[in-house]
Amino acid sequence: MSTNPMVNAWLFIDGDNPPGVGYSDPSSSYQALIQNDVYQSVDILFLAFFSTVATTDGTYTIQMGSEATGIMQQIVADARQNNPDIQIVATLGYGSGTNISKIFPDPSHPDSQSADAFASNLVAFLQANGLNGLDLDWESPISDDTTREQFATFVDAVGAAFGEQYYLTLSPAVATHLDAAAVNAHVDFINLQLYSGFTFPSDFTALGIDSSLFAYGANFVNGDQTAQGAYTDNTDNYGYPIYTVWQLNPGEFASAQAQQQALYSLVFPSTAPAAVAAATA
Repeated sequence: MSTNPMVNAWLFIDGDNPPGVGYSDPSSSYQALIQNDVYQSVDILFLAFFSTVATTDGTYTIQMGSEATGIMQQIVADARQNNPDIQIVATLGYGSGTNISKIFPDPSHPDSQSADAFASNLVAFLQANGLNGLDLDWESPISDDTTREQFATFVDAVGAAFGEQYYLTLSPAVATHLDAAAVNAHVDFINLQLYSGFTFPSDFTALGIDSSLFAYGANFVNGDQTAQGAYTDNTDNYGYPIYTVWQLNPGEFASAQAQQQALYSLVFPSTAPAAVAAATA
């Protein structure tokens, strides 16, 4: 898959802000994304979070709850209407409900057959829901509960099933139990959670992971960063071509969404909305 310069963002499916207003309320964070053309400043939209669940035949796939699934479907339709070029990727969560090890009948001996069945189910899910790939949020507890062998077997199977048709991305806070060979062979890019305060590129290169895969993870929640601050930090210290931002619908969603647009205007000044470009000039 292409890893040209991008400005991406996560959208938290359960982020109903202001609380209780619902998806379709004109004052909601979801509607602000449409009203203010924020989706036009997003290349890949990562929808968080999905879980691994058993199917009727005993294999596994990904899923959200019924209410979240309904919101997801509305987001996909609205985002694509606002920005026909947007790519939308499912982010697998990091909690106990996402545990990769449970897809294997014997977790101590992860088998490729079970991983292949998951990958096949995953592709079917993406096709059925109009999604463009899978993102792994790699932090505790999933990073602790998944062995390196499980991770490699999982990523090898998903990567082989995806080929060039779907994105496979990694969004790590830690390097625990990652397998460099699997990552380098199959992962399109890596959204380093540099805003965590404990995520360092050297932790990943020490494992043998290719630094050309790295992307800059930014955070506009609670004013932790601004668009200009993230852009300057990346330009001066890292030089990664891709930015991915957490998140578009926090409590202070108006500010976060404005920062998303401002970052896009800094990376792509010729394509940003005139008002945003003027604000960052």
